[in-house]
Amino acid sequence: MKFEGTSNYISTDDLNIAVNASITLEKPLLIKGEPGTGKTELARQISESLGLSIIEWNIKSTTKAQQGLYEYDAVSRLRDSQLGDKKIEDIGNYIKKGKIWDAFESKERSVLLIDEIDKADIEFPNDLLQELDKMEFYVYETNQIIKANKKGLLPDSKIRIIYKELISGCLSLEEVLKVAYLGPEGTHSEAAVHNQFGSQVIRIPTSTIDDVFYQVMNDEVNIGVVPVENSSEGVINTTLNCMADSEDINIIGEIYLNIDHQLASGNKFNINEAFAIASHPQALGQCSKWIERNIGNIKRLEMPSSAVAAQYAKDNKNILCIVNSMAVKNYKLKLIKKNIQDYAENKTRFLVIGKNKVEKTGKDKTSFLIQTPNKPGSLMSVLKPFDKRKINLSKIETRPSRGNINSHDFFVDCEGHIKDQKLRLAIKEVEDTGAILRSFGSYPEYI
Repeated sequence: MKFEGTSNYISTDDLNIAVNASITLEKPLLIKGEPGTGKTELARQISESLGLSIIEWNIKSTTKAQQGLYEYDAVSRLRDSQLGDKKIEDIGNYIKKGKIWDAFESKERSVLLIDEIDKADIEFPNDLLQELDKMEFYVYETNQIIKANKKGLLPDSKIRIIYKELISGCLSLEEVLKVAYLGPEGTHSEAAVHNQFGSQVIRIPTSTIDDVFYQVMNDEVNIGVVPVENSSEGVINTTLNCMADSEDINIIGEIYLNIDHQLASGNKFNINEAFAIASHPQALGQCSKWIERNIGNIKRLEMPSSAVAAQYAKDNKNILCIVNSMAVKNYKLKLIKKNIQDYAENKTRFLVIGKNKVEKTGKDKTSFLIQTPNKPGSLMSVLKPFDKRKINLSKIETRPSRGNINSHDFFVDCEGHIKDQKLRLAIKEVEDTGAILRSFGSYPEYI
């Protein structure tokens, strides 16, 4: 499928390249020009040349980005409920599909023309970036995920990398984003930053998680990235403590990173000649079975981080190290064996923290701290408001409150945004029980 113009439309080489790149990636093509220069006609000629139907969405100054996805007619449903109409039992009867929904559900490939987009609010394109990037969106009212029927020629993972680099580069033209993370260079924390924000940001390593929070709090960086839990090792208490102590900092995003552990050395030698194996205690623990099966009773050297272990292996002969793939490259190590972790699906969750707040995206999470008296039934009393409203709690961590042995702290993640009505009602009911609730922020759920 390739665009080269039509018998009635002569296209330049540069224009053909841009159009065909958009076709290959199945990503939006922005056409900019003065009125009357043929922007709309180009879209129609593309559809004609490729033998595709065209879906036109004409934008006005009052058009909202959400309307391209769907609209929920709550007024009609309320009216029908008053009239006793049975169709109110199916909320789908009151969902009006938008043009993007139509395009995603089209059985055949189609051209979606979003015309006169310059008439809309300046944030209009940004409000649709996530949906157009992922080629899917979430319908909150019916709990549906609408996905585009057709996928591009590249896998989603590659598309994501391309777009992150494009967005990263664009942001760097305005203001270079500064991101603090738990260092040193070559850690999984740095890999999480790179995977999420691309290469065009300034990555600032810190020595502790506390330092990440300090730099964000004092505006030395724009955002911070900190680990919060690992699928095999559990929660990172330092991060939770820092969140509890930092009133002006919000969670603005999350990152899930597949943890890869590579066996490497700084110098070339036979594995049987190895004196010791060095890494962070967590990495050594996550690879312990592999070490026992393949190396045996070798001395294990615990290091502050896997990056420090990489440097130690560079500086000392006959030392093995367990590091991630980024550290292998950065420290120019000799790769011996890939992916030696005992648990193949091991993931670490990172929090993206900042001072700003994030608006609703349609598929969000909210994190908060609940402090309750240390008495029977306390946990049940704070969980009941969420259960009653069918709000899924994806995580609960508990511990005695610091400085107050007569109360407990519950760190909670739940589905939904703090502005959602049912979540607001649940929070108010929790507070009515006498519990203290503090929100850490709402943010898009990582997909």
